[in-house]
Amino acid sequence: MRIATIDILKIFSIFFVVMAHTTLFFLNRNGNDVILCFLRQAGLLGVSLFFVCSGYFLLNNKHENQANYVIGKIKGIVVVLIFWLVFYYVYDNEFISRFTAIPDIGFLNYLNVSNANTEATPLWFIFAVIPLYVFTPLFRYSFKKEHATEILKILILMVVISNLTLVNALTGAYFSFAIFPFNLLIPFQPEGLICFLVGGYLGLVKPGFRPCGIAHLAALFSAIAALIALSLISSHVGIAIFYGKFYNLLLLTAAVGLFIFMTSLNINTSPAWVNHLSENVLGIYLVHNIFVIEIHNAFIHERLLRMTGITDTYLYILFYSLLAFLLSYGLCTLLKRTRVTARLVTL
Repeated sequence: MRIATIDILKIFSIFFVVMAHTTLFFLNRNGNDVILCFLRQAGLLGVSLFFVCSGYFLLNNKHENQANYVIGKIKGIVVVLIFWLVFYYVYDNEFISRFTAIPDIGFLNYLNVSNANTEATPLWFIFAVIPLYVFTPLFRYSFKKEHATEILKILILMVVISNLTLVNALTGAYFSFAIFPFNLLIPFQPEGLICFLVGGYLGLVKPGFRPCGIAHLAALFSAIAALIALSLISSHVGIAIFYGKFYNLLLLTAAVGLFIFMTSLNINTSPAWVNHLSENVLGIYLVHNIFVIEIHNAFIHERLLRMTGITDTYLYILFYSLLAFLLSYGLCTLLKRTRVTARLVTL
C-alpha cells in the first residue's frame, strides 16, 4: 500500500534527521541558540513521523499470520543490525581515529548504542523498532473501527501519564524535587510506542480535511507552532530534558499535525524519483552517519568551514546536510545493485 504524500513525508523526515545530526556540532558550542534547537528538534520530529508511519501501516495491515510476519521482519532487522554495528566499530577505530582522538570502547560495550557515544549511536532507532514489531500482533487485533473511541481514550491517557515525566524533569532541574512517583509514569515503555499507536489510530480512522480548508491549515499551523514552542523552551532549559521523549505533547502535536496535513493533500501520484527516494529512506538512515559523523566530527567541520569560508552557520548546516543526504542516497543505490548488498540497506 503506497500513499504518495506519506512517501514525501518520509523523505522530509529522513532529511530532518540528517540535518539534526549535523546540527549537534554547533549546538554543543551554543546550546541556547533557538534556531539550532529548532533544527535539532526537527530531527526528533522526523523520527516521530517514522514511528507514526510505521504504526499507520503495521497496525492496519492484512497479513493473516501476524506472528510469522513479525518474526520474519525481526530476523531481517537483526542481520542488518549486526553488519552495521561491526561496520561502524571498524569505521570508528580504523578510519576516524586517524583524524581525531576517540575513546577506547570495547566491542561488547560498543554494541549497547544507547550507552556509548559512537558513530553507531543512531542505530538505537533500529533497536527500538524491534519491540514495536513484537507488540504488533497483540495490538493488531484491537485495532478495529468499532474500538476506535476506546483506543483514542487510552491514547490520551497514555500521553497524559507519560508527560508527567517531563513535569518531574523540570521540577527536578529547577526545584530539586519530583512530584510524581516513578512507578506511575510508564517509564519502561518501548521507545516510540505512543507515536506508533497514534499512527495505528490515524490509519484506522483516516481523518481527512479538505485541502486548503481551515481545519487543514490549522493542522499545519499547530505543527509549526508546537515545534517553535518546543525549540524556545529547549533553548532555555536545555535540549536534554526533551531529547528522545517522543511522547512529549508538543512533539506529538507537531508530528500528528504535519502527518494529517500531508495525508489530507490527496496527492495520488508522485514522480519516480520520489518513489525511489522513499524506498531508500531506512537505508539512508543506516548509512548517513558515514558522512555526517555525528559524534567525533570536529575535525571535518572545522576544516570545511575554513576551506569554504562560509560564515553563516545555518547555511552551512543546510548545505552539509544536503550533501550528506545525497551521498547516503547514492551509496544506497550502489548497494542495491546486487542482491547480497541490497539486504544491508533493506529492512
